[in-house]
Amino acid sequence: MKNAKYVVFDGMDGSGKGTQIELLKKKFSDVVFTYEPGGTPFADEIRKIVRDNPLAGKSTPLNNFLLFWAAREELLHNLIVPSLQSGKHVFSDRGDSSTFAYQIYGEQNSELMSPFFEMRKLVFEKVGRQSPHLYIVFDLPAEVAHARVMAAGGSKRNHFDTRKLDYYERVRAGFRNFAAHVDTVVFMDAEKTPEEIHEIVLRALAMRNILAT
Repeated sequence: MKNAKYVVFDGMDGSGKGTQIELLKKKFSDVVFTYEPGGTPFADEIRKIVRDNPLAGKSTPLNNFLLFWAAREELLHNLIVPSLQSGKHVFSDRGDSSTFAYQIYGEQNSELMSPFFEMRKLVFEKVGRQSPHLYIVFDLPAEVAHARVMAAGGSKRNHFDTRKLDYYERVRAGFRNFAAHVDTVVFMDAEKTPEEIHEIVLRALAMRNILAT
């Protein structure tokens, strides 16, 4: 487990995060790729409730917050930890950094700040657990991310995506603030071309002895 690394790829929708993950999948077949919320059958059921069900937008902030952490606990226990213990790197599409940026900053739930760090300790600091070794956040201006999501078409949007521009601005600030609390965050300029970003991502992973290019 000591040599296997847990890496989170994050950023606003429209940042090109998914494109980079697909490029990594083509290059590294021995890495376990997953996503949040979801990644196991049970966690995927939670995903349907908290992310894809429009009723989630009418629930309480605390209820949604706890559901995201429930899905994360399930994913860690049944996929991430076993994969790390078997010596395989784990790359996750989103992580607790999204919970911080979206639910606390984007939705202006400052009362969840303290519970966030308590949950982080509870979930990541169990015996045999590991918080992400690295967070790679794809960063770009909020107006660019918003425009990309709106251009993507309604069928690809969820209730988080359809918020107004100021919501995207708060989310971007949330990722920045997350990095002020967690010292393993690296930001990528998501306005570069996908090819340029991919090369930078590969260098960032190689520099931390996660993957060799």
